[in-house]
Formats: sequence, structure tokens, C-alpha cells
Amino acid sequence: MAHRFLRDLEKDGWERSDFPIICESCLGDNPYVRMTKADYDKECKISPPFTVFRWRPGRDARFKKTEVCQTCSKLKNVCQVCLLDLEYGLPVQVRDTALAINSNDAIPKSDVNREYFAEEHDRRARAGIDYESSYGKVRANDTILKLQRTTPYYKRNRAHVCSFYVRGECTRGAECPYRHEMPITGELSQQNIKDRYYGVNDPVALKLLNKAGEMPSLVPPEDESIKTLYVGGLNERISEQDLRDQFYAHGEIESVRMVLQRACAFVTYTTREAAEKAAEELSNKLVIRGLRLKLMWGKSLAAKAELENHDDEAARQAALAHGGMLPRAVISQQQNQQVPPPGTQDQPPPMHYFNIPPLLPSARALLSIDGSTKDGCTCSIARSIWKRPSPPLRSNMDT
Repeated sequence: MAHRFLRDLEKDGWERSDFPIICESCLGDNPYVRMTKADYDKECKISPPFTVFRWRPGRDARFKKTEVCQTCSKLKNVCQVCLLDLEYGLPVQVRDTALAINSNDAIPKSDVNREYFAEEHDRRARAGIDYESSYGKVRANDTILKLQRTTPYYKRNRAHVCSFYVRGECTRGAECPYRHEMPITGELSQQNIKDRYYGVNDPVALKLLNKAGEMPSLVPPEDESIKTLYVGGLNERISEQDLRDQFYAHGEIESVRMVLQRACAFVTYTTREAAEKAAEELSNKLVIRGLRLKLMWGKSLAAKAELENHDDEAARQAALAHGGMLPRAVISQQQNQQVPPPGTQDQPPPMHYFNIPPLLPSARALLSIDGSTKDGCTCSIARSIWKRPSPPLRSNMDT
């Protein structure tokens, strides 16, 4: 880069700042962060030298540092570390494509023009004149609402993959500060910081745009009596009034029933048309108080009753089966033996539990329920315990 070596670095356009412009994910979940500051420590890949901040966002995370200057961050409204949008958490290419913003021509790419552009922007900022940009002024559309990240993603701060482990030469074991995993191969492994900043040829952005086009929509059920929508993923921050404020714009609401034990709610409209309109407008983009919620159609009363009856019948059979003293394995074996499969009627019967032989048909006919015969004589065969006959004694002569 063609810089002018002057004594006054600030007049030369070199940046000096007191705190970085970073997103919550890069800052980490630890509220106490020790951050180091180095003035004019690094020359940005896009702009002149700037102040570099370095910190560790978590115990299991790697050290992170600012990659671009604050001037470049303000021009694109991106984080200085991950270069993702500060408002939506999306790549620049996804945001500009969804909002129809063409900012590639606004920022020059040559060294001299880019340096002049950065100095002019800093001069306007010191004079209190805001840079003319569309970021923050355009309302988010359906694509942004479907893909935006509403919660921090701290997994991005993990340590890098150990290159010695990939080659099978790492001897540190559990003490190795790097991850012992195989690296990701494919299009996502080829990423460039300049392409990410300018929003061109970004593989992550292309993947997100394809994902937005493949997201399914809610199909209305065939039962016209269903006017209820299921809302899942609630927490204690979301109240019933928040749900009413979100869903009332699509039609008159009959009732809102919240089930906090299962973190869900059921919103019932007065008309089917209002329910279909709400499902179409809020599908895959329902966000309340910064929390992305799941939206589905409710089930009809007939289907719900049939499902409950089926569950009750299964529970009743299980209770009757396990009410005795027999083990579960024996009960399942007996249930399988009640209805033999087709084609197995001629096969011999299976062995009974404890190897007790079944009674002969003639003995079953003679025995009654109380254990007595038809002639009035008491039969002790059914009440006694069957014993295996002992083998005959063998004498020395037999050997």
C-alpha cells in the first residue's frame, strides 16, 4: 500500500481507537475479559494500519483479534473479527442480496483510492456527517427473517484443528490446546477475508441463500375446522400479551393458551382464513423478543381423541400384563405365542417357562376349575409341583 510516511500518524490516516467494534459471539460468554491493545500493530488487508485488540473469549476458546479497522467496519456495518453483519449476524453477500443493496461500487479496491476514501470518511465522521449508507435504514425482508441469527454462536470461537493430529504425530494428548478432529473439506474450507468483506464468491453466503430457497412452508391441513396454531420454543420472557401482539395483526384471536411446562402455546383464531394468513406470513420467521420460535398447525379434536384412546389402550394392556409376578420377558413371550404367524401352525410348540410340560387334552377335560374331576375325586396333579424324574441308578456291572 502506498502510504505517505509523515510524522503525524493521525494525519496520515492511521487509526487509533480505544475499544473494538465486535459482535456478541466474538466477545464470548464470559463477562470478564482481559483485552490487550496495540496501536498501529497491524495493517488491514483493506485499509491502513490500525489498533489491534486481542483477547480470549472463553476458557476453551482460542485467542481472537481484530482483522480490519473500524473504518472498514463502519462502512459495511460488520464485526471487526468475523466480518458478519452486526444486526443480523449474516455474511455481507447474504445481507446485500436480500436487501438489494449494491455497495461494491461505493468502496474502491485500489490502494490509493481506498486510502483516500478512508481518509474522507474519517474526516466526515469527525465533522459529525454520517456516511451515506443503506445499512440500518432498510426494513428486513422474509429472507433476512428466515436466516438471521437471534442468539450468539459461541461454537465459532473454538480452537483450530491440530495439524499434527491430522498427520498422526501429535504427542500432547489431552494437554493439546488444539482440537483433535479431522478438518472440514469441501467448499466451506476455501474462504477469503476479502471476498467475505466485499460480498463476492463467499461459500458460506451461497450455502445460506440455497438454504433459504429450500425451506418448506406450512401446508394448511385438510380439516377446515382447524383454526389453531402451535408455537414452540417459549421461555419465561415471552408472555401471553407478546403472543397476542404478534398474532393479532393477521386476524381476530379467539384464545391463547400457554403451556409453560412444555414451553409451548396454542393460538386459536376465530376464522380459518386468519389462521392460514398467519401461518403463511410467520412461517420460518417467527421471532419474539429476540427468540426464534417454531410454528406449526394444531391437530383436530378427532385426531387428538383417537391418539389419546390409542395411548390409553396401550397403557391399559401394559398395566394388565405387568400386574402379575411374571417377568417382562415371559410376558412378551406369551403374547407372541398367542397368535402364531401364518405358516407356522405345524411346527412344534415352544418350551414353557420353568420347563413345565403342558397338560394332556384328556387331563384338561377331566379337571374342572376347582381342581376336581367330573367324578368328584380330587386331583392333586394340577396342585403339585412337577419334578423331573431322577435317572436310574447305574451299578458297577453296567460299567
